[in-house]
Amino acid sequence: MSNFILIIFCLSAGIISRKFNWVAKDGFKALNAWVLYFGLPALSFNFLPKLQWDNSLLFTMLGPIIVLSGSILFFYILEKVTKISKRTSHTLMLIAGLSNTSFVGFPLITAYFGVEALPIGIVSDQMTFFLLSTVGVIVAMKGSLKKNKKVDFLFILKRVFTFPPLIGCLLALSIPRIIDLSSLDEFFRILGSTVSPIALFSIGLQLNFAIVKTEIPNIIYALVYKLIIAPGIVALIAIWLGLKGEIPQVSMFEMAMPSLVATSIILSQFKLNSKVGNSVIGLSIPIGLLTTYMWYHLLTTYFL
Repeated sequence: MSNFILIIFCLSAGIISRKFNWVAKDGFKALNAWVLYFGLPALSFNFLPKLQWDNSLLFTMLGPIIVLSGSILFFYILEKVTKISKRTSHTLMLIAGLSNTSFVGFPLITAYFGVEALPIGIVSDQMTFFLLSTVGVIVAMKGSLKKNKKVDFLFILKRVFTFPPLIGCLLALSIPRIIDLSSLDEFFRILGSTVSPIALFSIGLQLNFAIVKTEIPNIIYALVYKLIIAPGIVALIAIWLGLKGEIPQVSMFEMAMPSLVATSIILSQFKLNSKVGNSVIGLSIPIGLLTTYMWYHLLTTYFL
């Protein structure tokens, strides 16, 4: 219960702080920097050295690929059927195809499955970021208003290998094999514990519920795919593969998360439809808190 109170409190505190101007307009950037450069790497050092490899983790890595691939196909078909612009369809591909596996995912994993399930979430989150920085950038470039823009693979590689949580993940998997860091376990635990409250507070500062009426159908398409269809597809594949247990459960649960907040940066950078994108991000979080509750009970009932 305390984890749910924390989620609601931190989101509400962010919304209230923005409303009363208690925090500078771009104050969330400093909070994000803490989470990205210190909090998430600390979580990797706290959990990944103790993670025992299980072949089910391959499914954890596959989940984000399934969701993004399905989103690209779904909205490509929608573009042809409804005649929406390429700019908007590519926006929807990204905003509905990438899950908020860390800022929202980690607190919810802790609330539903316990802190010991976080390593599974970390694996899912690293794959999600990798897709955002590679396939996501390519999709954005293809849908950009800038004509004849070529894919810059050096730019993509730079994004991938300069991402602090990925660097932290790689170091957490390698350094403990050479140096015993067990004496720092408590340090990493305390540092990592800051991620959930700060990340949720930052999201509260950024939440935007503004809706452009003409975009309502597109917003609905994105929300339905992200929160219902996408995790449903992943669950059906898990059933087909006969997967059971906590790793598949947490992996599927991560794919039921709201839209990835960081996607808005890509939308802005490549001049995609930020209005519809930001609306989906803002609405998907409160709605996602309800749908993840539903998915948790379905997953723990049918994937024991």
